[in-house]
Amino acid sequence: MAANDFGQISDDWIAATLEHRPEGATRLGFHEHDARLGDRSRAAVDARASQLRASLKSLERVETSTLSREEQADHELLRRRTQWELITIEDLQQWRRSPGGYLGSIGGGCNGLIIRKFAPLEERARSLVSRLKAVPEVLAHGRENLDDCPRVHVETAIEQAAGLKLLFQRDLPNALSELDDASLKSAFDDAVATATEAMDGFAAWLKDDLLPRSDGDFRYGEERFKQLLSLADFVDIPLDQLEKRARDDLKATQARLAELAGQIDASKTPAEVVDEISQNHPTPERLIPDTAALLEDLRQFSIESGMASMPTEVRIEVTETPSFARSTTQAACSTPGAFEKVATEAYYYVTPPDDSWPAERTEAYLKFFNSYSLPGITAHEAYPGHYVHISWLRHAPGKLPHFLLTTTAVEGWAHYIEQVLVEEGYGDGDPRYEVMQLREALLRLCRYLCSFGLHTQGWSIDETIAFFEREGYATKPIAEREARRGVMGPGYYAYTLGKHEILALRDKLKAKQGSAYNQLAFHDAFMKLPYPVSILESMLVSPSG
Repeated sequence: MAANDFGQISDDWIAATLEHRPEGATRLGFHEHDARLGDRSRAAVDARASQLRASLKSLERVETSTLSREEQADHELLRRRTQWELITIEDLQQWRRSPGGYLGSIGGGCNGLIIRKFAPLEERARSLVSRLKAVPEVLAHGRENLDDCPRVHVETAIEQAAGLKLLFQRDLPNALSELDDASLKSAFDDAVATATEAMDGFAAWLKDDLLPRSDGDFRYGEERFKQLLSLADFVDIPLDQLEKRARDDLKATQARLAELAGQIDASKTPAEVVDEISQNHPTPERLIPDTAALLEDLRQFSIESGMASMPTEVRIEVTETPSFARSTTQAACSTPGAFEKVATEAYYYVTPPDDSWPAERTEAYLKFFNSYSLPGITAHEAYPGHYVHISWLRHAPGKLPHFLLTTTAVEGWAHYIEQVLVEEGYGDGDPRYEVMQLREALLRLCRYLCSFGLHTQGWSIDETIAFFEREGYATKPIAEREARRGVMGPGYYAYTLGKHEILALRDKLKAKQGSAYNQLAFHDAFMKLPYPVSILESMLVSPSG
């Protein structure tokens, strides 16, 4: 099978994927499916598995020697990603085990129609009405399919359902407040009522029926963990080597933090110094405006220090995390999809403390956003992290690579840039900034090691929470949230794993180029290529290979 046949295979896979996940199509900037939420029935799951098996057979017949180097990379990425999705359906069976998948498609599908002005309000409102009307069917499919759930998955879904109700009753009506068409307004109100009633029923079913019988094992196990690394993140290094690298980095990071803590206050332990620094944080009311105030300074610092060139003059906006996404998210970045032709709105989401929390929990949570960690968090999400990276990737040619981005490259870049921010002197040498950068590195190292512990070594949730508190200096609310994320899926190893790969790539480039090494050239080249780090290495270190 020749190169043009691979192009057809790619196009067919993309078309089938957009059809299967219309909310994902909206996010990417394809709007042909905006009125649909997608079929989540068992029959649709089986049909998707059949499509994936057919794609794999077609990929096996391609003569890869006839492909360009970029096409060979695309072919191997598509092969691995298709294999992994098939595993999630047939082995992990997430459609049976994860109620969050059903709720996430609803939340993302509805929210995606209101946060960007890619079409007139009336057109988006009609699509929204159609999606809201489909909510009962999606939830009915969830009830039919879900029967082997880990308890934490269901507990998290109960929180998600409450957040979705807020989306239906507050956020969506606010977004459509300027709608003039009376009949469309009426149709929207009816659709919201229908969706809310269905969500109330589903939340009650989760709590009263599914939760008491949710005793499924959340652990991936060693073999699935290896498959996740290889097929989803293009990493084929043995687990023991990966774990050793993380433990060595954990010790080195803790040692450097202890050294700086001693410089700040030798009478206190490193954990006490971290806590003292963390007490300087915004109030709940100031969290969003104080975060927003950092953006322009970080953008200019990124340019002047040679950390990154800017791909767009459009600024990212800081706003509260959507209600349905808050249960596992402290901060996040949302950008226009790679194929979005009209909308330019980009959002840096920050999750405020819950109004219902007691003062002690609120204080512990806000310490995460202290004045010396907030620049690093903002660099990660905005400048020169996710927003700059993803904005550059939007200019990358071709369709397929945009569907196959690896978390290690995307999250690894944003985590790597936190370290570079300190290396470039942000904060004028004040050691408190580096202490907080190191604490963030420890948090990601704890994620990395806890993903191994939870999913391959039998760690309990309580052991995981204690590990975050002890080794990462995390407060209780953050440790609990991080442990939950690890139970939901082990993929959050990607931050540190990706950072390790990027640092190794940087070292190789420095060794090869010597005095000719240019950080800005490296960073810009990295951000413009939509590939895993191992493939980027072959393109940047051995461009003629």
